[in-house]
Amino acid sequence: MRGVTMLFFQVLILCFQAKAWHAVRRSFEPEQSTPLQEKSHLVTDCMHVTSEEGEFSFVKLPATRSTAKHGHWSMDGDLSAALNADASAEGSLAESPDAATVCGIYFVADPDQLIEVTMRQVNVDCRSGGLMAFVDGWELNGQYFPGERDHEKPLALRVQEFCAERGDGGPWPAGKHASTPGAWVFRSSQNAALVQYRIPTRGSFVLSARFLRNPKPCHIMAEGLAPYYKLRNYGQRRNCTLTALFPAVVSVVALEVGGISENVRYCDRVRVEDKLEVGGSPGLDPAYQAVQSSTICGRSGGRMDLEQTILCGTTTVRLVSSGRYNNQAMVTMRMADESDLRLATAMCEM
Repeated sequence: MRGVTMLFFQVLILCFQAKAWHAVRRSFEPEQSTPLQEKSHLVTDCMHVTSEEGEFSFVKLPATRSTAKHGHWSMDGDLSAALNADASAEGSLAESPDAATVCGIYFVADPDQLIEVTMRQVNVDCRSGGLMAFVDGWELNGQYFPGERDHEKPLALRVQEFCAERGDGGPWPAGKHASTPGAWVFRSSQNAALVQYRIPTRGSFVLSARFLRNPKPCHIMAEGLAPYYKLRNYGQRRNCTLTALFPAVVSVVALEVGGISENVRYCDRVRVEDKLEVGGSPGLDPAYQAVQSSTICGRSGGRMDLEQTILCGTTTVRLVSSGRYNNQAMVTMRMADESDLRLATAMCEM
């Protein structure tokens, strides 16, 4: 029975790949024989969300008194010209954030990838209150993805803060994965990562990001582009989550959660350690679902289509595992539209 179920999952995956050939990004592209030149990005928004690799740079300059007779404030000439040249390729140069504002570059990759960030240059003055941080996951309004209770690492190891005193070489220990001597290298545990920065007066940084294969993905930030998503615990005691930052229609296509002889059933009113939760919340942490649409467990033994509409700012599918079983679930997820409103199975307060 176990072999038949695993074969079913593999065949189902192949069917979804065939039907959604054009929807999958990079999965079928041949490897490049020569490395491509890194694409440069000038960060101008305080909240910069990207699914691209390449080099990312940010510069904040203080206003200086001009010698012109009108006494207006302006940037240093050489740096201003350089910034304007870079900005012409990206659009207009955005206004610098306020001194106390914490901004961030939010990276999201394919579900089976993780993100490596190399800090190539940092000029963020610790003494003036400047600070940077790499977050293994995302943070919004004090909540984290993956949630603190679901991630295998404690929050203290997931958030790494750093800065550099102006005038010295920066506190750069050589990372074991670093291709640039003296650079700091960080890697996420899933397809989402965040670089935060607070620069009160002036400062700059340059980083490069690349996406690497993740052989055992557990937590997934959904972009809504994949034809299907697969959650799996690999026989371990861990919770895995699929999260989308939009109201979504979730369809559970196949399920293998719990004992072999158990059929798929709703298990929200019974105490079980292995289950699949579908719900939503206004915040980012999947462990604090404001509303739950369903809690199911068991084994489908074939294709099923349990469709649910979650009208919340955040939609989450959470696979809870005791470690006694090899649990897995295949789901599809798309952004909800007006036609889905009347069929909502869960709705958060607006």
